[in-house]
Amino acid sequence: MVKKIISIVFLLYLLAMLQASFFVHFFDYIPNLILIVIVLVNLFEKEESYLGVFTALVGGFYLDIFSGRFFGLYLLLSFLISLFIKLVIKDYV
Repeated sequence: MVKKIISIVFLLYLLAMLQASFFVHFFDYIPNLILIVIVLVNLFEKEESYLGVFTALVGGFYLDIFSGRFFGLYLLLSFLISLFIKLVIKDYV
């Protein structure tokens, strides 16, 4: 479990750096890579696990650090998206 957490933190940091500093010079439109990772982790994890919520919090934190908007916007949005996915999977799947 610790290896998963460390690898997710490193992957999200790498994606945030690429998204904020590298891809902006080559592409007009950049998809939110961290949001894609958050959705995929929440869709494919076990129901009892909270790794998706942790991924959402860390990913939102990194997006807040590298964005120019007020701090907490991406953190809150990614957390709510994660909870919404968990709720839909729990109730309807």
